[in-house]
Amino acid sequence: MADEDESGDEDLQGAPPASSRSEQLERRLSEQVTVNSYLSRQINQLELMLLQSSDLFSLFEILLVSLPRHFDMRVSELWMFDPEHILSDLLSGAHRYGHHLQLHDDVFAIQELYGVEPDIAFIDATDSRMFEILKTDHGADQCLLLPIMDAGRLVGSFHLGAPEWSFSVGEAEENLIAHLASIISVCLKNSIDRQQVNQLTMLDDLTHIGNPRGFEADLSRELARAKREKQPVSVLMLEIDEYGELLEHYGEVRSHFVLKKVAERVSSNMRATDTMARFSGSQMAVLISGCGEILGREVGERMRTDIENFAIDDGRGAILQVTLSLGLVTWEPAHYPAVDLPRLAIQMQSAADKGLQRARSDGGNRMSMTRLSTLMV
Repeated sequence: MADEDESGDEDLQGAPPASSRSEQLERRLSEQVTVNSYLSRQINQLELMLLQSSDLFSLFEILLVSLPRHFDMRVSELWMFDPEHILSDLLSGAHRYGHHLQLHDDVFAIQELYGVEPDIAFIDATDSRMFEILKTDHGADQCLLLPIMDAGRLVGSFHLGAPEWSFSVGEAEENLIAHLASIISVCLKNSIDRQQVNQLTMLDDLTHIGNPRGFEADLSRELARAKREKQPVSVLMLEIDEYGELLEHYGEVRSHFVLKKVAERVSSNMRATDTMARFSGSQMAVLISGCGEILGREVGERMRTDIENFAIDDGRGAILQVTLSLGLVTWEPAHYPAVDLPRLAIQMQSAADKGLQRARSDGGNRMSMTRLSTLMV
């Protein structure tokens, strides 16, 4: 019994002294952290922007376009580990960000930027890592590295470059920036997951191109970009001529086969920045970014001619040929400024459809152009 008592005394003596609830409360009330007010305010505002981003594209716009301006820096850059090409499949127009967005098959290049335990890092021109990142000339002599983590694994790296820092950096500021890196990591993971789910709900089951819901999202995003960059955008509405008769004479299976082949043919000749969707029956739409009326006319005519000369082997010894009717409309932000972009999107689809119906009524296998008036936008 005596030995047990002595052992118990040793355990009690080794334990930290217990503090009362009042002492804990007093200690919490007295704890204070002094942090750069500018940095704290900017990060708080940025967190709201990140958390409110509706999809992966808007998140990239914040990270690669808005964020450098928000912190009065020159440039930002995002590297992501994408061995299964999930991101590249989700981001058909990712190359518009150029060198600012890099998707890596191998994580080694990203790991080389950090130590064994990735953490934020401030580097300058004397650091060899500056030769690997921010290779575009933006006058960035200093850079902030933020690791992108997922379940404890390094999956990316976000870089912010500037000639000099516009805020002081101490322990409190480093903790705040590390918190921002965590927020960016979580937002990226959640946005990628949501985008994968949305991708499935925005595809046409038959042709595997976009559906009306997906096209509306693409058009909305493209109009916003066109307005911001003052670049034109065109919509082509197209339809297979006499598809009803094809359906009646050859049946649903062979008619659907033709529809899929036409969709594949048209989409295979499109740029990565352009998108295509099926609306109903054989009616489809193509969204062409950075495309004015003259180029849109050339693109539409190439599509029409290509399908006219396209021999479709149905696999049963028969060769089928079809033609297209097309309607084209273009929005030039510099000539027709628009405020209500959702209304403009509806009007562009309506105008392109009117052009399509005119082409059909004129005999088909042709393209008809329509124009937006100032009053419409």
